[in-house]
Amino acid sequence: MARGIDEPWIAAAELPAELGRKWAHGWKDWFGPQRLELPRAADKPWLARVETPLGPVVAKRARPAGWKRSLLALGARRSRSERAFRLAETLRLRGFATPEPLAVLGLPRDSALVMRLVEGAGPWEVVAGRMSRAELVTALAAGIARLHGAGFRHRDLKASNFLFATGGPRPELVWIDLDGLAWRGTVEPHVRARDLARLCTSFASCEARAAGVRADAWPELLRLYLEHALGREPAEEELEQLLVRTRSWSDRNIRRHLATQRPVQ
Repeated sequence: MARGIDEPWIAAAELPAELGRKWAHGWKDWFGPQRLELPRAADKPWLARVETPLGPVVAKRARPAGWKRSLLALGARRSRSERAFRLAETLRLRGFATPEPLAVLGLPRDSALVMRLVEGAGPWEVVAGRMSRAELVTALAAGIARLHGAGFRHRDLKASNFLFATGGPRPELVWIDLDGLAWRGTVEPHVRARDLARLCTSFASCEARAAGVRADAWPELLRLYLEHALGREPAEEELEQLLVRTRSWSDRNIRRHLATQRPVQ
């Protein structure tokens, strides 16, 4: 790790110091008129693809405002970029797939997290190509159960916050957006249900239906999730209770999106 007063930054051990200093001085240019868009995030100006001597990387900018910015200036709050860097390190140590974090630049306030670019496809893209619907549901159920079992919850568990890396023989679930991730030690049943409910909304999206994901995929995902989480076949009452809780929250969420004319995703 490296950190300076005039050049505030945090870096992975393998990042060359000179490259880190260069990034620390010029990272804001990545988000200027010449910003390179990410294929899956053209509408997100806070994300940029950057070509570097280490290969392509992704930079994610965080620009807090109001009281959050004031707390950062006082050192009373950790930046979102630094928090994601630490979470990514922890996930990787626990054996979870997530882009390798390389640096946090611009601390303490306007900052950017730099990660290696992972080539992959979103769930609805990959199910239309390299995975069957059954394989997708199985992979997601096992991956989320493992995440919860390791003590992590993800309150923004939507389709755009993970992808399937397609560089290997089989697509691998990769967690790419850690803003909604937190370590709790023990993830209580009501928290698990809330996490899953957000994904239920994604399963009801037009993109999911266009990819051929039918309505019956959600109950099957919950059944497999409970099987992994409990270590046994779930009772009918357990499955029904989780199904009702996730769909109830998801239905309310969808109504809010439609009322404010936001896309359901």
